[in-house]
Amino acid sequence: MGELPSDVRSILEALARHEITVDEAEQLILTLKETQRTSSGDESEKGRPKKRGKTFVGKDIVVEEGEELIGSLEIVNGTAIIKGKVYGDVQLVFSELYFSGEVHGNVDLIGSKAKWDGGLINGNLLIVGSEYSGKKPVVRGRVNEVNNFFIGGILGTVKLFVKPILSGIKLEE
Repeated sequence: MGELPSDVRSILEALARHEITVDEAEQLILTLKETQRTSSGDESEKGRPKKRGKTFVGKDIVVEEGEELIGSLEIVNGTAIIKGKVYGDVQLVFSELYFSGEVHGNVDLIGSKAKWDGGLINGNLLIVGSEYSGKKPVVRGRVNEVNNFFIGGILGTVKLFVKPILSGIKLEE
């Protein structure tokens, strides 16, 4: 059996000393593997379009089938069309989501509209004051939904005042 790389060994030692949690260790190892794969130019990954996660205000983003987005995606007052894979969390506030792809993280919808067409969420799904239709994706984590008159009223009021302000802002990381 081969020897563990020193960086993986360091992560496991920190875990054994209770300096980090199991989840943190897993994230560090996955990030390390991803970094090694992209820096080594893994042949199986060449030619596959990749995007980086970002925060978008008042913009639209499309992750086409066959594309991968690495990192979290945050959209306020915009539209996300996800047909490919997202390796990170997806958070939408006062936005629209068209979903048939995969998310390897959590999906949060707040005051948004979602059009589902199947797909897979390898994390949790949080729906707060949002509308949705279509065939829901398979969710491997928990599904939490809060849609009631009180929440809808609060989000509607916030949207009425905040959305016009945000529509003039263009922000990218």
